[in-house]
Amino acid sequence: MIVKSRIEGLQDWLFIEDIPDTCLPNSPLNEKKTVIERHPIHMANYQLSTGGLFILYSEMSFKGPVRIHTEVQGETVTSQFVFYRHQDNRKIKTSFHGRGRHNVRYIPSFVEDYELQSGTEYDYFLVVLSKDFYFRLIAPESVLHEDFVQKINKGQYTSFAHDDMFVTHEMLKVISELKDNKRTGELRRIHTESKISELLVYQLEQLNDSFIEEREPLASDDVVKLLKARAILDERYAQAPTQKTLAEEIGMSESKLRQSFKDYFSITIYDYLTRVRMEKARSLLLDEGKSIAEVANATGYNHQQNFSAAFKKYFGIAPSDIR
Repeated sequence: MIVKSRIEGLQDWLFIEDIPDTCLPNSPLNEKKTVIERHPIHMANYQLSTGGLFILYSEMSFKGPVRIHTEVQGETVTSQFVFYRHQDNRKIKTSFHGRGRHNVRYIPSFVEDYELQSGTEYDYFLVVLSKDFYFRLIAPESVLHEDFVQKINKGQYTSFAHDDMFVTHEMLKVISELKDNKRTGELRRIHTESKISELLVYQLEQLNDSFIEEREPLASDDVVKLLKARAILDERYAQAPTQKTLAEEIGMSESKLRQSFKDYFSITIYDYLTRVRMEKARSLLLDEGKSIAEVANATGYNHQQNFSAAFKKYFGIAPSDIR
């Protein structure tokens, strides 16, 4: 398969990768980094490739409108994540930030042009798999992707979901682990393949959850209540109400709140509260220079040890190591 991309107006291609469709034993992982600083473009790309696999991480911002031309030749399955944020919104500082959407697509070769907005920062994460590589990760006969496989067998362009889905916390963690992987050699390969499999499972799981027919669609009043519940967690994360109290505050049963929150936001209440606390903790440590004890107290942890354990579980490093 051949994957290539360029920015209209620039003579050189951003990348042109001719990747074998088959993953051969002991085939090396090839890494490449490129940076473009040319008005109106800022772009930093990191690529990882081997037989049947191409991964791209890209951080982009533009001071004017830009069109990107992309071509893929050969049968591929792509897992694509796009995060974007207006440059005047500096409240969140993470590797993959802002609003995020994702999808998985089978593409029997394509040529597309994308127009990207001025004044917006983009983080882009892309996994391109040959058809053979994809079926090595998830067996063709798996019930998880029956409809998807039927379209692949017919050579028809198709996607996991009709509309792009919201990125979940679990997906973000896997992407960060792939991006920050320090292993080398065969261990790097094994880790990379296992994380791609994990990422696909989370995407399939989210898709299958959205297809559960016995759940009634949320009424507009329920959506308003859920948005209120999320706002309460955003504002009172340090002394967050119990789920029972939260349900009473918004006027919804506790069981319905738990299920509806997960269905609508693609994350449990507990995991969402953890996310809010951890992102606030990171900001307090990095931006405000607070001590670990001060941050633990400010984010609702009664004991510094509990906070440190939660922080390391969430980010993969201890709070003392990020300064």
